[in-house]
Amino acid sequence: MGLYIAQKNAAFHEFEQIGDKLRTQAQANVSLILPMAQAFDANQEPPADEMEILKKLLDGMTDPDLLTNSYYLSANKIDKDGTAYLKTLQVSQSLTDKQFVAGKEFPASDVLLKAFDESAKGHSELTASYQDELGSWITYIAPVQDEDGDPVAYFAIDFDYDKVEKQMSTLLLRAVLFGIIVALIAIGLVIFLIRMAVRPLRLLAANAKEAAKGNLTVSVPVTNGNEIGQASASFNEMIGSLRELAINIKQTSAEVSVSSRSLKETASQTAQATNEITEAIQNVATGTETQLGSSQECQRAMSEMAGGIQRIAESASVVSDLAVNTADLAAEGDTVITRTVKQMQTIESHVFTASDSMRELNDSSDKIEDILSHISEVANQTNLLALNASIEAARAGEHGKGFAVVAHEIRKLAERSKESSEEIVAILHSIGIRSKQVAASLAVTAEETRIGSELAVTSGESFRSILLSVKQVSEQVQEVSASSQQMSASSEQIAASLEELERIAQTSSAHSQQVAAASEEQLASVEEIASASEQLRSMAGDLNEAVSRFAV
Repeated sequence: MGLYIAQKNAAFHEFEQIGDKLRTQAQANVSLILPMAQAFDANQEPPADEMEILKKLLDGMTDPDLLTNSYYLSANKIDKDGTAYLKTLQVSQSLTDKQFVAGKEFPASDVLLKAFDESAKGHSELTASYQDELGSWITYIAPVQDEDGDPVAYFAIDFDYDKVEKQMSTLLLRAVLFGIIVALIAIGLVIFLIRMAVRPLRLLAANAKEAAKGNLTVSVPVTNGNEIGQASASFNEMIGSLRELAINIKQTSAEVSVSSRSLKETASQTAQATNEITEAIQNVATGTETQLGSSQECQRAMSEMAGGIQRIAESASVVSDLAVNTADLAAEGDTVITRTVKQMQTIESHVFTASDSMRELNDSSDKIEDILSHISEVANQTNLLALNASIEAARAGEHGKGFAVVAHEIRKLAERSKESSEEIVAILHSIGIRSKQVAASLAVTAEETRIGSELAVTSGESFRSILLSVKQVSEQVQEVSASSQQMSASSEQIAASLEELERIAQTSSAHSQQVAAASEEQLASVEEIASASEQLRSMAGDLNEAVSRFAV
């Protein structure tokens, strides 16, 4: 609406400019207009030559497209019965064609009269659009003045408002269409530019989300050197630094984890060894103290030990005999297991054979069902034939009674055959279901039998391993028996060494107390190292778990 008003104002302004230019020409013709105006005021015939010249000048001011009419009006209004009339002095050919001639008085519209009165003040006026019997117009009117500034006539031109409005509508439509096209192009261009500008940001945001999830393999393409490109380059540098940092942390945490595990194991072993050494030293200290008080009893103890060693030798001999018997029993068990394995394999073969037989039985049941289905169809046909025969016997009357009885019996027989076949089919269907269940159970039994056979084979292998172990135990017992005899001989030498041992024990007792104290301090230090290595391993594990979330 605002565009239409702007175009209308522009058109009116253009009309004023055109009118002002043509007014200048009309003012230049005042010498021709004055005699004509005086003649009309005196009700005389105006000079023909001047009238023709003015007509040609007015025709030159008009055009068929926009400026339709041009004419001169008398400076005096005429009042008839309260209605104001204006009088033409000369008109263009366009008005003459419409039976609107020079000297004609016509009732003017209110819009034209208002403009006429305003122009009497000495300036031009442009009317609003108005309508009369000749059409819709916009009229430019201005006074033609003499040398004293008094109006001798009024110069007027009519613009065809229908054509003006049509042109303005066309221009408005073109402007609107052009504006819409330009707006669409602008919107499309803005959307394109926004997408082009936002696309790197979206890509940067998506990669940032991936990086936040732990994916450090992402990178953003840098397509330009603006702020977004700089941000993308900085993002890539940050991701690269984080990736290197994650790789270094992962390697370091792995190395720390391995080292802490090794340190813990070493510390545990050291602690265990130190603990054992401490206990051993404490035992040594206690033993040496005890040894000092019981060295006199060693001789008696050695005598008892010699007797004990002798009893050990005898017991070892008995154990050797038991081991031999056990080996024999293990061999017998191996033989039984072997026979069991063969029996299980035979059972497995029979179970598979029974399963195949059940499948064949199930197939035979299906075939019998098909045959009984055919028998049922034959019974139905027989029943139908018997029915037809009964009908024919009924038609035959007395001669067909015997045949009707036979047909009735045949129908009953057919019906019983059908019922029997249906019962057999139901029984066979039930047998088929049961046989499928039995076949499935046999398949399961076969599988379980196969597993039992494998277990029996495994048991046989275990018995053979037991047999081998028993033989080894028997050999070891025999060696123990021989060693016991050697120990009996060595016990006499030990008795001789006890006196020297008593002297050494006194010295060892003093030293062992000092070593025991040092060992307890070392044990405390090793336990602290083990605890620290465990904490280090836990921290390395946590660090490795945290870094493992990043894909590098």
